Amino acid sequence: MGVREKIALRYVFTAVFWLGVAGIEGMLMRLRIANFLIDIYTPEHFYSMLTVHPFVGIYGWAYMAVMGAFYYLVPYVLKRDLYSERVANYSYWTIVFGVLITWLAGFALKFGALYTLYWPLPVERFPPISTLIFSLGMIMIFAAVIMFFFNMFATIFLPMEGDKGAGYVARELLTLSFNLDKIKSFSKGAKDYLPRVYKYPIFVVGVFRGCVDTTLNALTMGGIAGILAIFSVSTLLGLSLPSSIIDPLIYKNIFWWGLDLIADGNVLIFTAASWYFLVPLLVGRRLFGEQVVRTVILADLLISLFVWNHHMLADTPQPLILQIQGQIFTWGELITMGLTMFAVLMTIWLARPVKYSVPLKFVLLSILGYAIGGSAGILQANYAINRYLHNTQWVIGIHGHVQLLAGLSLTLFAVIYAVAPLITGKELNERLADIHLILFFTGALIMGLAMGFAGVDGMLRRTLYPYGEYSMYMYTAIIGGLLMASGYLVFIINVVKTYGLKAIINVFK
Repeated sequence: MGVREKIALRYVFTAVFWLGVAGIEGMLMRLRIANFLIDIYTPEHFYSMLTVHPFVGIYGWAYMAVMGAFYYLVPYVLKRDLYSERVANYSYWTIVFGVLITWLAGFALKFGALYTLYWPLPVERFPPISTLIFSLGMIMIFAAVIMFFFNMFATIFLPMEGDKGAGYVARELLTLSFNLDKIKSFSKGAKDYLPRVYKYPIFVVGVFRGCVDTTLNALTMGGIAGILAIFSVSTLLGLSLPSSIIDPLIYKNIFWWGLDLIADGNVLIFTAASWYFLVPLLVGRRLFGEQVVRTVILADLLISLFVWNHHMLADTPQPLILQIQGQIFTWGELITMGLTMFAVLMTIWLARPVKYSVPLKFVLLSILGYAIGGSAGILQANYAINRYLHNTQWVIGIHGHVQLLAGLSLTLFAVIYAVAPLITGKELNERLADIHLILFFTGALIMGLAMGFAGVDGMLRRTLYPYGEYSMYMYTAIIGGLLMASGYLVFIINVVKTYGLKAIINVFK
């Protein structure tokens, strides 16, 4: 096994560990909302865990799994070496310690500003040392993300023309990501010109266009972490800066612009890229409508830059024109993701008869998960409905958790089941994989729908209910969580049984 293969597995195994941590956190919070563990689990603990839970789940699980998969697959598809194995290792340790530090800021120092970090709550309500440590963890996470994306950009672009440096990479990236070379050809009347983006495999196009979104996210969120760090240090030095020097509405717009790019880059475009790689590989047929799909990827990239306002439809100070924009561009995402699903499903349909291998089963149910969670998001993007559903369990249940667990997570597992044999030469047990799929998908749906219906009944998110008003919904959600946990354990057993504990440990040496 080569260095690149070990790097990929190291990322993936660590990501699976963080998924387990996020799952334990989720179950503890669900039990606390259902009024269990009251004597040992205070509201302060609950809100601090609620703050770090999405950081562990998104950056520990989803981002690290994506990094591991793409560190192997991009060179594999392009048939070239990874640009820098050293940077890949630096990025690994930086994000691991970044996630760990943010987690400790909540677990040990009880930083509970919630993942929204709305201004000026983080700098005025919590001890400056807890805010500082949390922000340092965030900075490390986003520094690791930027290192990863630089490595991806350099791997994709530099070998094409020789080593011309970072400036060449940046120009090539912008030119191809936004089809500027095609626009230039139109201005010159070159009707027969084939854009250079069409010379890259469709999977690679999805990767570097998703990297644009997530790089912007890393720069924005890293900048916000820097602001929190500056205010924390100034307070520790006795030079308290007034929080009024930053406008809360402008801050919130910038925050959601950056944060929403996680969903558009990692959850949508990276997922689409993974489908574009997996499905043709699994069914032995070229992706249906590939030329159109390349344009769809570009459209999704452009739409994602203007979609953040759907998070602020309930903010009355927000200008009306921006609230309208948030609704319209969200509908645009429905079209682009719908076309992606159509292209993938048509590829499978035209390849009949098809062997429904383990990875293909995971892909199909991940599409169903996205359809359910995405439809919930479209409902929320209506101004009138949003007034009712905003800040309820509907938002984070059906839209958030179903999309992230039944959609994104099943896609990541599909990649693991398909790529692990390419790296190790051993396939995971199919029967155990089927059990994993059934338990995890069923559990995600039960938990997400239970949370969502509680929201329709009026249950707010980020809120404890001391009298158990919504206990039956939460009991149902706990059952769903236990099913997912069982599926997760089946997956762990499958991995250890197939590869052996010693081989797994050797990946980290």
